[in-house]
Amino acid sequence: MKTQTLIRRVAIFLIAGTLFSCQKKTTDPSIVRSGKYKQSVVEAYQKVGLFCTINYIPGLTVAVSIDNQVVWADGFGYSSSELKTKASPTHKFRIGQVSELITTLTATKLYEEGKLKIDRPVSELLPELSKNPKNYTIYKLGVHASGIRAEKTAAGKGNTINYETLIPSFINDSLLYQPGDFVSHTELGYDLIGYAIEKANNDAFIKIVRKTLTDTLKLSNTIPDNPYLIIDNKSNTYDYDYLAQPMVSGPTDLRGKEASAGYLSSVLDLVKMGNTLLYPGFLKQETIDLITKPYVLKSGRTSSFGFGLIVNKDNDGKTFWGQKGLVSGGSSALLIYPEDKLVIAIACNIGNGSWELPIFEIASIFQNQLHPERKAKKEEVPATKTPETK
Repeated sequence: MKTQTLIRRVAIFLIAGTLFSCQKKTTDPSIVRSGKYKQSVVEAYQKVGLFCTINYIPGLTVAVSIDNQVVWADGFGYSSSELKTKASPTHKFRIGQVSELITTLTATKLYEEGKLKIDRPVSELLPELSKNPKNYTIYKLGVHASGIRAEKTAAGKGNTINYETLIPSFINDSLLYQPGDFVSHTELGYDLIGYAIEKANNDAFIKIVRKTLTDTLKLSNTIPDNPYLIIDNKSNTYDYDYLAQPMVSGPTDLRGKEASAGYLSSVLDLVKMGNTLLYPGFLKQETIDLITKPYVLKSGRTSSFGFGLIVNKDNDGKTFWGQKGLVSGGSSALLIYPEDKLVIAIACNIGNGSWELPIFEIASIFQNQLHPERKAKKEEVPATKTPETK
């Protein structure tokens, strides 16, 4: 046991030396390793590195922000295994359903500006859409309480490359339940929000997002995916073969799915988006509260969905907000602990995994440094009672 402890300490010392002694020499200015959180960075580096090794991850990036300041941002492996291009926090990865947060931030900003009515029935806003008008609002679409069915094919694998072909494929289907009775995640609800944004503002959804959100927040690495464009700093994409080994992913066309799963982004941009929910400015506090409040069903039961977010409590009873994405060629996750002003983003260039990205483990590592008393309590071992002698 003493030998194992010694080896572990030596390993940590070597990793710490490597990470921080060469920090000034790195040629990638986007890499951040805060000296204040050196202990957490070293431990998180070990955790992520092991995850990547065990799961054959080609490339992964991570960013951590505390009090609106990036304290760790780094890359693991390669954004292009073929070209041996090292993964960087500024590389663009497919973020899948984390794109829903982009749609949410855009929709609520338009709502503040009086350009979108999120509290009115969609059938009232778009009367030409449905032969059988349904009484769900954009807000209910955003909290997945509309009753619209789930998608039948994985994002990017169908033949619908724009809203004009996608929306008619489901808009006249019967609902699974009456709006507000239950919640069930569906990308199609967000596709419909994207279409409503287009119609309400008489412009393409991606142009509205750029003008309203990405240009305003200077999210220079957040753009819609398009298989027919050459995109700077875009990571290559991979999936697993039948032997669970990485291979180049097959054709994927996410056009028409931008509102639900079709964006590329970097972890640094995702952290910026997360911080817009912690600090009023881009949005008013009352709008932030609308996004982050869990939806209450007609029955009075509280759901685990906010507007574009999962809203829940962890095993320690602490509230978190989050979102995760999975598409062919990419996986991502965003996690926010409002009490700690902690935001974490992870993105990697492989999809179809059976694993979960280690985002909660990273959060726990930094929270242990933020709250050393909590770590001490967890490690507390009850004293062994001395057997009574007869």
